[in-house]
Amino acid sequence: MAFRVITTCVILLIFLSQTFAQKMSPSLTVIRRTGSFILRTKPTKEQKKQLLPNSLDLRKYEQFLQQPKTGIFRLMPDIGCTENINVIRADEVCLKFIPESSYYSFRKKEHTIEMLADIRLKSGYLVSDGILSQGILVNLGEIELEKVVPESEGLKFLSNFLPSGNSVEAKKQYLQMLNGVKVGKYEYKHLLPMVENTTYALRVIAYIRKCFPHFSRLSL
Repeated sequence: MAFRVITTCVILLIFLSQTFAQKMSPSLTVIRRTGSFILRTKPTKEQKKQLLPNSLDLRKYEQFLQQPKTGIFRLMPDIGCTENINVIRADEVCLKFIPESSYYSFRKKEHTIEMLADIRLKSGYLVSDGILSQGILVNLGEIELEKVVPESEGLKFLSNFLPSGNSVEAKKQYLQMLNGVKVGKYEYKHLLPMVENTTYALRVIAYIRKCFPHFSRLSL
């Protein structure tokens, strides 16, 4: 089975901000999956405004964000409102939920649905396990974002990781990262606890092939 591999590396600074959600009328689109259809609820314009980063954070990282290939976005906790595509939850919490607010795609540079996300926030964990991808997270500690460079401690494993182009071996690598790999004081996994004021590094390897009969994803 032939694959084409696309790799992207991301440095993340995690900080918590107070967030608010309001009841909005969602907009709906549909995407196809294996002959069936998934109803995709997208955030409204007002909800998108609520997902904008805090103005204080924008000012704090203004110089950093002027550099090429940098960005900032907000993730809301996944509270399980869209876990079952066949069930629409209408309780008070989910009526205030902002669709796609817990998932982000670095490749699309936008919030997205869970299966297409490069990173998501679930139960206090950062998770990178999107469909047909290999996500590797590492906690770099309380290091200033501006001081992280490719040679920084903790990034060598990410840089040297060699993704397999074979489907069987790629699955083994996925399971390896699911269990975690410890190198020195750093642990590399699909998911790590989210810690405030902490810098993380993430490498995402996306597998693409021309004819793919169905979506598949290993469950955590």
